[in-house]
Amino acid sequence: MEFVVLSAALLIPTLYLVLTLGNVQAAVFAADTISRDVARIHATDTDPERAAQRAARHTEMILEDHGLPATEVATISCSEDPCASPGGTVSVRVRIPVPVPGLGPILGETGPVAVGASHAVPVDQHRAGS
Repeated sequence: MEFVVLSAALLIPTLYLVLTLGNVQAAVFAADTISRDVARIHATDTDPERAAQRAARHTEMILEDHGLPATEVATISCSEDPCASPGGTVSVRVRIPVPVPGLGPILGETGPVAVGASHAVPVDQHRAGS
């Protein structure tokens, strides 16, 4: 009898910890992928509006694939205007709030943990301008 009670007392928190760490790791993968890909999109697409639309769709897809809420998570900065100007650099910072399973009503939908990533991509200085 003691074994059953002790097992349940240890198993439930362990399972909860594994679920939470899984969500954090998924957010880390998503943040890294989004920062890298959004920077590349803005560095290669000469039309800023089209680049913003592609980046938004791609971000939404990555967040959905990792089971995270689709929110605005990327901040883009460019050394030149427009972003894809030859010789410039596109930098992207991503911050993703991680939901904690089962504690949404208590902590809010975002939870107390956030992960981030950043990536910078140089724009080819020999590319033809648009």
